[in-house]
Amino acid sequence: IDAKSEPPLRLAQAYNLRAVVHQRMSQPDKAIGDFSQAIQLMNDAAKSDWELAFTYFMRANTYRAKGDLDKAIADHSESIRIAPDWDKSYNDRGAIYFQKGELSRALDDISKVISFRPDSPRVADAYAIRAMLQHRLGRPTEGLPDADRAIALNARSAMALYIRARIYEALGRAEDAAAGVRAALEIDPRIREQMNAMERVGRP
Repeated sequence: IDAKSEPPLRLAQAYNLRAVVHQRMSQPDKAIGDFSQAIQLMNDAAKSDWELAFTYFMRANTYRAKGDLDKAIADHSESIRIAPDWDKSYNDRGAIYFQKGELSRALDDISKVISFRPDSPRVADAYAIRAMLQHRLGRPTEGLPDADRAIALNARSAMALYIRARIYEALGRAEDAAAGVRAALEIDPRIREQMNAMERVGRP
């Protein structure tokens, strides 16, 4: 990097590698600086492909770790603009919207994640999270099919079982709710505390 002897795109790769090292050394500002240099070099070279999208994604994660959620969202949005068929930035931007309490936007992004592979066990958690978002938005009836789908894709998901139990509770199905909580706790005894903490996220 100091010699500046490599072609711009090779130099961008070097900045990216050093940025990852800074991340692992808990030096977020240096990591952001190097990711920014890599982005500038790629933009100057008119490179607009998955590698650039991934660099924006990595810088977004660094901003999020610092608590700068708006800049993280902006970078994820750039990543999505460049690589609209990649689900990871939708997933992580949705998580940030949830963290900010912008539940409708979170719902849109998680729905996009599901749309890429709706029948894959890989999106079982996304279905569960969408069910939770529907519940938080006061629409438990709309969340129930997503909770059912999450469990169909992953019967051992304590999160999905617990979320469905909470939806059952909201719908007045007390016995089903109690059975669901017991099943979730059998799989993961910590799930109640984890979900209670998650439900506090994004609230005033």
